[in-house]
Amino acid sequence: MKKVVFICCGNMFRSQVAKGLYNKIQKDGSVAYSYGVHVIKQGHQGLKLSSFNVLNILINESKKYGLNISDEHCEQLKEEYLKDIDKIIVMAEREFIPDWLKNYEYEYWDIPNPEVHVSEEVEEIIKLIREKVLKLIK
Repeated sequence: MKKVVFICCGNMFRSQVAKGLYNKIQKDGSVAYSYGVHVIKQGHQGLKLSSFNVLNILINESKKYGLNISDEHCEQLKEEYLKDIDKIIVMAEREFIPDWLKNYEYEYWDIPNPEVHVSEEVEEIIKLIREKVLKLIK
């Protein structure tokens, strides 16, 4: 089974949406996971996305794509999570990528971290992530 990891900064938006879309769209039995590189530093480890009021627009916009990410939890990336992973996608801003992660082969997606309270911006970012996920699956 193919395993894919999506990584962003806080594991609150980009990587969660990418994981959800990948797992919904894929047809080959592969599975995606998502993590953030600054989750612990931000104090968000283990918190549900629904616990952040600022993410309400994201949660609602993602429902338009058949995703329910409200119960997903923020999780810090650890090196051991990359064991037996076939594909690593990084969306965290380059300055936040830890040095140890640079030892791994990964694909970088330059997707901005949007203002999560602006629905049009959130919708555009979700569309961009969806396009990239579709391309990855093909």
